[in-house]
Amino acid sequence: MQRAIYALEYNDVTNDFTVVKNHTADASHAWITFDHDKKNIYATSLNKSRIASYRVTDATTIELVKSIPASGACHNTTSAFITAMPTAPYYAFSGSWPGPNSCGMSFSVDSNGTLASVDDSWTYANTSGVHGLALAPPTHSPANNNNNTQLLYSADLNGDQIWTHAVNLTTGRATPAASFPMPYSGMHPRHLAVHPSGRALYAVMEADNSVAEFSLAPVSGAVAAETVRHMLIPIDANTTEFWSAEVMLSPSGRYLWATARARTNATTGFISAFLVGDDGGIVKKMFRVPTTTLGGWANAINPAPWAEEYAVMTDYPTGYVQVWKMEGPRDRGGLVEYTGAKAIARVDIGDGGCCANAIWYS
Repeated sequence: MQRAIYALEYNDVTNDFTVVKNHTADASHAWITFDHDKKNIYATSLNKSRIASYRVTDATTIELVKSIPASGACHNTTSAFITAMPTAPYYAFSGSWPGPNSCGMSFSVDSNGTLASVDDSWTYANTSGVHGLALAPPTHSPANNNNNTQLLYSADLNGDQIWTHAVNLTTGRATPAASFPMPYSGMHPRHLAVHPSGRALYAVMEADNSVAEFSLAPVSGAVAAETVRHMLIPIDANTTEFWSAEVMLSPSGRYLWATARARTNATTGFISAFLVGDDGGIVKKMFRVPTTTLGGWANAINPAPWAEEYAVMTDYPTGYVQVWKMEGPRDRGGLVEYTGAKAIARVDIGDGGCCANAIWYS
């Protein structure tokens, strides 16, 4: 298995999809994300207790600038997920998985956007294993009135709850504000997304094979109640044969994508998409279609920043990256909904470890 970050190029006119560059990575990265202006990539490590910071030198080239050891409560732990603030002071946050005794870290950045240091670390519960993180929109972190707090949500897969932390934007210190237990144990929330309105949060349930919508309290911003839940596999499917993976919003917040993986080669995974209202409420499930393979360990999907109907999806360990496109648009009372989606381009990367997730650079 290689430790690599690949640069791929997709042409939305010709549907050509190719590997243009292969970068040797600092570690086997479980998750990568851009900073606020796409001048840096932050990456977690599955096999090393540190977080890497790469500089983007051009559209296809990156270079390792810094590798920061996990410290404090996260000393000698690995991380599964990382996310970065889109506004100043541009803190990045990571969470560790598997548990127990899961932890999180906040990272400050320098003037170039490179990760600078671990400013704070914290623990969850002794049964916790935090897998996914999400940030409240900058204008919807109402924990205080001077705009000096960022709300951070954590999906506690092992502990079956969603945590809310209030991060002080002067010190980077995270303070637990609330925790919301799942309706029943064994649902295993894995990844999260927050609507731009700041009114709704979505969680994909790995074991329950569903995506749930939660309302957010208007004052505290904490998770308040589950409002609706949709299955990501057929109703007659054996839920133990699947484990759902990802949930992400399109750039406008109008469409919610979610995926489910199959545990055996006997079946495929599934991609679902939902129409979302202005207030973040799920209006309807537009479609659920099978993936081309089982989905493996990843099946991570990421909507394109330049067009609502496109998304990229990875499949590890099958070893490919696909571009998917929604099809069959039709009007629904002034909203455009779609009737299906299909894979329109694919790159095979047979290095034994590709790929955990993909991010767009345009």
